[in-house]
Amino acid sequence: MHTLYVVATPIGNLEDMTFRAVRTLKEVSLVLAEDTRHSRLLMDHYDIHTPMESYHDFNKEEVTPKYVEYLKNEGDIAIVSDAGTPGIADPAFNLVRECVREGIEVRSIPGACAMINALVSSGLPTDRFRFENFSPKKSAQRLHLLEKLKESADSTLIFYASPHNLVKFLDEIRQVFGEIPIALMRELTKKFEEHLVDTPTKLLEHYKNREPKGEYVLLFHPQGKGGL
Repeated sequence: MHTLYVVATPIGNLEDMTFRAVRTLKEVSLVLAEDTRHSRLLMDHYDIHTPMESYHDFNKEEVTPKYVEYLKNEGDIAIVSDAGTPGIADPAFNLVRECVREGIEVRSIPGACAMINALVSSGLPTDRFRFENFSPKKSAQRLHLLEKLKESADSTLIFYASPHNLVKFLDEIRQVFGEIPIALMRELTKKFEEHLVDTPTKLLEHYKNREPKGEYVLLFHPQGKGGL
């Protein structure tokens, strides 16, 4: 049996790659990547020449058995996402789960993770938090989710947010939770990184004449703790 390495990669700034991550990617027999073209830029930057294949949402069911057999009989594999820690809102979870079921060793090589970066710099409570991934695409579904969270959640809530529905989502949070502090982080570790912590109304005013751009992490505590 060989080992599956879950390797975190930078979420923007290439300097956030660890020495151990670089060494691991050089030493394994195969690297699996969400987008090999995207990951090739990282591999070239660190002079890594390990063979690479695609592992993504559209082929994970079909190819997972193949890589389980590879780990049993051929060599070690490292899996990377487009950015950050694999398994958080990406398909690496599927391969990890099958490896655990098959008794194959899984080792995590720690590094950047957007939701953790955002949480620790938000000023919101960090002792308990809950990751909700991307919010639903339809407004009615988002409102239903927020109402459920209002009834049950008592920890900091973390969402990944698309620029396409950010403004609507901010307004829906205001409808359900009122003027609670919201932390909004954009383009973490990148050149145009932006941190905003304010009420929904103030944030909506901020985007009244600005088009949201980039990927966001949105955080708030349902009881309005922390922040401002």
